[in-house]
Amino acid sequence: MASVSFDYGTIGKTDQYIASEQAASQTTNKNYLDQEDFLQLLTTQLQCQDPTSPVDNNQMVSQMSQLSMVENLTSINTGLTDIISAVNSSSALTASSLVGRSVLVDSSQGYFDGQSPVLAQIDAGSGAQNIKITVKDSNGQIVAEYGADSGSSEMNFAFDGIQSTDEAGNAVYFPAGTYTIEATGEVGGVTQALPVKTYATVGSVTLGSTYSETILNLIGVGEVPLSKVGEISL
Repeated sequence: MASVSFDYGTIGKTDQYIASEQAASQTTNKNYLDQEDFLQLLTTQLQCQDPTSPVDNNQMVSQMSQLSMVENLTSINTGLTDIISAVNSSSALTASSLVGRSVLVDSSQGYFDGQSPVLAQIDAGSGAQNIKITVKDSNGQIVAEYGADSGSSEMNFAFDGIQSTDEAGNAVYFPAGTYTIEATGEVGGVTQALPVKTYATVGSVTLGSTYSETILNLIGVGEVPLSKVGEISL
């Protein structure tokens, strides 16, 4: 016995109502004219023109040129949409590959896992004297201090987290947590704060629809926009 399909959605609806629904579903509301609309207007104009005063040839050529421009702009718009989509896909792929990588962020706070050093970058500008570097724990207590006679440009710094050594000579580390690195130096005879940036490890990535909306979730630091990352390292 052959099976017969039946649309249960038509129950209780007249043929006229069904026809009106189908017509409505094929109608697209829009507030712009596309190539098809432009051609329809041109055709209607030709059909309704005054036989005693037909459309001027120059005017006809001008309208045909406009029709061609509409078609070209539509093609360009489609091409740009494809390019933007490809760029966004590429950015998403690049961002997802950052998990586990170390990135430089504009923050003086770094996360110490209890063993691996906290890496930082200190900007001494054109030159600074009597540089002093201070490391504070999450309570604001100073846990370590370092000094340098002078320095210039971007200086690399590492806080190893070693608090002391035990009787066997093994290193005893500070507890894991967030530590703040501050630096000062004399510039032109005046002591001033030096900008500090720290490295952090990417734990996960929250992909956005654009490059600027992509968020890096940094271990011990929190969320940072990908656009705010200054450097990426292994």
